[in-house]
Amino acid sequence: AILSLTGKQPTNVNILYLGTATYDLPGPRERQTLRFIEAGCCVSALEVVNTAPGPLQLSAAVEAADVIVVSGGNTLFAVDRWIRLGLHQLLREAMERGAVLTGGSAGAICWFQGGHSDSMDPDSFKINMLAAAASQQGDESSTAPTNISEAKSWEYLRVDGLGFLPGLVCPHHDKVQSNGLLRALDFDSMLLRHDSELGIGIDHWAALEVCDGRFRVISVEGKEGSVLPDKTFSPDRKGVPGIWLKEVHDSKVEMRLCPSEGKLELLLRNPKVIKKDARTDACRIDNPDDAPGP
Repeated sequence: AILSLTGKQPTNVNILYLGTATYDLPGPRERQTLRFIEAGCCVSALEVVNTAPGPLQLSAAVEAADVIVVSGGNTLFAVDRWIRLGLHQLLREAMERGAVLTGGSAGAICWFQGGHSDSMDPDSFKINMLAAAASQQGDESSTAPTNISEAKSWEYLRVDGLGFLPGLVCPHHDKVQSNGLLRALDFDSMLLRHDSELGIGIDHWAALEVCDGRFRVISVEGKEGSVLPDKTFSPDRKGVPGIWLKEVHDSKVEMRLCPSEGKLELLLRNPKVIKKDARTDACRIDNPDDAPGP
């Protein structure tokens, strides 16, 4: 689906991989670009975590890309780093000229106004991810505990994205991570605190495609998700993957299943106000960007 949006043959497609959210680690890059390489695409990576490429180098990399793939990982760190380097404006220009912008998890949140993020999970901090990768213990986001007594003590955070699309996105909407909390339920709590925003809950095996003023829900066949045959929500992933739309009315979260396709203007809306999460600055201190600036 991603390559078809370019209108080119795969061998003529240039892929730019941004692994900032996983600190430019090779493991995630190799896994997330393998299918593109197998299809014959030209794949390159723009590494900005430990170095500060100059404006000309950044521009050249972004302008050459037909598809820009953003990794999962720590959304807050990645978006902050891009803004610090001026990369955010180049990404907007890429969107405006028709490049395909894509990614999962942090790579989905970043295109929207904000998201339900695991950026406060210490396992997603730079120092810990680099150490875990070096010891081959893992290099991506945490998984659910085997029992609740092993749940780790950290909270989900509302983070800002780049604001290319309106909405507050929750990736992995149907899953549980190492804090033992179902993201769908915690997302409801977040929306009550940020009650002007439209919530978009994307199941782990689902995706939202936006193109030419229209949207389409994509789900991986044969995978588990939260949509039951009667179109109700399954907290135990007994259904198929889908996307849920959530809004707060009269201090209650109302949820409805996202249509399979339609006009984007009928799906998304801008909030009256965006409330910042008070814990954001503390998270930045815990996971600092200690690399050179521009």
